[in-house]
Amino acid sequence: MMWVTSEQAAEIYARFCQARYGGEAFMIAKTRASELHKAGDVEGERIWDRVADYIRPAEARPRLYSAA
Repeated sequence: MMWVTSEQAAEIYARFCQARYGGEAFMIAKTRASELHKAGDVEGERIWDRVADYIRPAEARPRLYSAA
């Protein structure tokens, strides 16, 4: 049996969304996160925000360190 972490699941689903929705994938994920936020589903919002983070182009992601 294979165990998948929630981070791995978010990355896998992000890849699916990119394949399925192409350039619209990021906005679809963010829209879904917003809908879940409005519905009071904090965990669902967190997950979809994580999916969107994996979709966002690398140059738009916040850096964890500064390149010296």
